[in-house]
Amino acid sequence: MSSDPGPAGVRTDRVNGAAVYVFGVVAADHPGHAADLVGLGGPDAAVWRVPAGATAGVVAAAPGWLRARPRDLLAHQLVLDCLWQAGPVLPARYGIVAPDEETLRAGLRRWALRHLDALAQVAGRVEIDVGVHPAGGAGDVYEALRPHAVRALAGRFLVEEDTVDTFLSRVATLDRARARRGRIRATGPLPPYAFLEPITGLAGLASASDPLLDRSG
Repeated sequence: MSSDPGPAGVRTDRVNGAAVYVFGVVAADHPGHAADLVGLGGPDAAVWRVPAGATAGVVAAAPGWLRARPRDLLAHQLVLDCLWQAGPVLPARYGIVAPDEETLRAGLRRWALRHLDALAQVAGRVEIDVGVHPAGGAGDVYEALRPHAVRALAGRFLVEEDTVDTFLSRVATLDRARARRGRIRATGPLPPYAFLEPITGLAGLASASDPLLDRSG
């Protein structure tokens, strides 16, 4: 069993040796309670954390097989979104399975600095998506909003949580100015997944000699 302590309410005493489905990676001090969440396969599918020093993997027992069914994709997304409410999460692509907890723990330790850096880039920040309709002139709108964001990817903006109101106020001002030519709409704040490179298996977590499995196909 794992001997690494976790926050109160977070289950870490799972027996090693069985394959685990990986939802994502959090910092070790992430306050979210994985034990309150539900994994793939129904309401009895427990979610827990695999501590690995400075980070931890958020996992569930791996189903015998995976298909990209809407209910499973939704379950995957809900776990990530619920964790994000408590702090940053580095998401794994749907379908990533580690052969066992120790393999996952070794990969987490190997990539800890990279994962912590990625989490730090979005800590205290959210994503706001801006749509311009019709699209003509969208470039000018995005340029006007860029100074109010930390980063921008086309119509997606990474914004400090404490400046969200300022950003949305600027969107509203631009929308009023374009009232006769079209509309500008903002969606968010959202978890800033667009500004994180998701874990996709070998590239983000393990080496060729210490592989993760991708059962998404």
